[in-house]
Amino acid sequence: MIGTYDEALDFLEGFIGKIIFRVDPKTIKEHDPLQRMRVLLDLLDNPQNKFKSVLIGGTSGKGSTAYLISHILKIAGYKTGLTISPHLQRVNERLQINGRQIPNEKFTDMVSSLVQTIELMKKMKVGEPSYFEILIAMAFLYFVQEKVDIAVVEVGMGGEYDATNTLNPLIAVLTNVTLDHTNILGKTVQKIAKTKAGIIKSSSHPLNASSKPNGNTRLANENRSVSTAALLSNHDYEEIVKSSSRGEARSSIVITGVKQSSVIKIVESRCKEVGAKLYRLGKDFRLTKFEVSLLGDYQKENASLAIETVLQLRKFGFKVSENEIGQALKTAFFPGRFEVVRLALLAHHKISSTLILDGAHNPTKMRAFLISLKKLFPKEKKIFVVGFKNDKEVRGMFKQIVKVADYIVATEFRAKTDMNVSASAEAESIRYEVLSMKYRGKIFVERDSKKALKKALSLAAIEQLSNRTMVIVTGSLYLVGEIRSML
Repeated sequence: MIGTYDEALDFLEGFIGKIIFRVDPKTIKEHDPLQRMRVLLDLLDNPQNKFKSVLIGGTSGKGSTAYLISHILKIAGYKTGLTISPHLQRVNERLQINGRQIPNEKFTDMVSSLVQTIELMKKMKVGEPSYFEILIAMAFLYFVQEKVDIAVVEVGMGGEYDATNTLNPLIAVLTNVTLDHTNILGKTVQKIAKTKAGIIKSSSHPLNASSKPNGNTRLANENRSVSTAALLSNHDYEEIVKSSSRGEARSSIVITGVKQSSVIKIVESRCKEVGAKLYRLGKDFRLTKFEVSLLGDYQKENASLAIETVLQLRKFGFKVSENEIGQALKTAFFPGRFEVVRLALLAHHKISSTLILDGAHNPTKMRAFLISLKKLFPKEKKIFVVGFKNDKEVRGMFKQIVKVADYIVATEFRAKTDMNVSASAEAESIRYEVLSMKYRGKIFVERDSKKALKKALSLAAIEQLSNRTMVIVTGSLYLVGEIRSML
């Protein structure tokens, strides 16, 4: 019997690491996670079919894009669900409505209500669900119970075989495709692209011009301004308005920021196969000119994908004004993504330093983060606190870090991953990797992340007496979450 929040967490964490799945033909036949997920959802009366959704996949930026879409819709007056992974500090972050995490009491009740279903599955051929599958099922149930207008769902890993792909979304968004999770998804960008493009499906959703927010929320003015229409670049704005008013059947909608020609071919092929309409950043719509509060040039791309998504949602009766888009982008805040914190170092000397938290955890993300970091803080001395999952391409990230770091403090994190197969890389191995690159700065090893932060701040305090200095925590969202909980 589960009666407390801690008991609910203990029960859930008991499922971490029990099921390992890799995208290869043999594993798919033997352990198809979608089959198991569908059984779980079927036992729960298929909540995934009872709310409207947008599904966000890709290698980088999918969390930020999902958040921005949900924030815009919330500002526009829609009751909006959001599920993202991994969480930074609390698992409740994975179940949100209008930016508010699920309350502990509700979370506990939901876990308790699932125990009987999970015990039943243990006796079935498909076996018990995974930690991630249980959380996604909980999110779907939560969205139904709270009667959301729409939910924005971030893919966990890959796409085709991810538990979130049991949805039939109004729109599928594919941010980009680069190498990541290669031990699971495949060793080439092309293989990874095929898996991620699996979220692109034919759709059974009709256009619906009568969709309204629940409760006393406000509909935006239907007489949208010319400047809003101009946000749509090469596709026909008038066609959207006309088809929206007719309520006719439609093609599946796919929005992407993918640029590589080899990946685009795969995405286009998939769209053609299922009869989906593809909208591409840079071809069918432009990079936004709206001010975005989230730091990093790459957030402009994420914001552009988010804007295009909410504009395409007009086909289903969702009405969002230009002012609401602008307000949402100006007030956006996504923890652990180029998050800037001011910390007092020596109170009696009134010395403070800038601390930046960013969960960049692959070479592509790290490159984008460091480009923006150098652009925004060109003169500051930089002290890096780094930790990585041991399945990551650490060398590719360090090739970029060593170019800008004055000091590096290598550390480890205690946080568990959803599958418990990719624990923290050893701090000592990180040091060896850095030394092999003939790094000219100083590197320190502190296995405990709390001590690592303390070491970095002490270095910053010394340097701050003569130089502008900042501390950067990066390499893993798990590390960022662990450090963030100490602040």
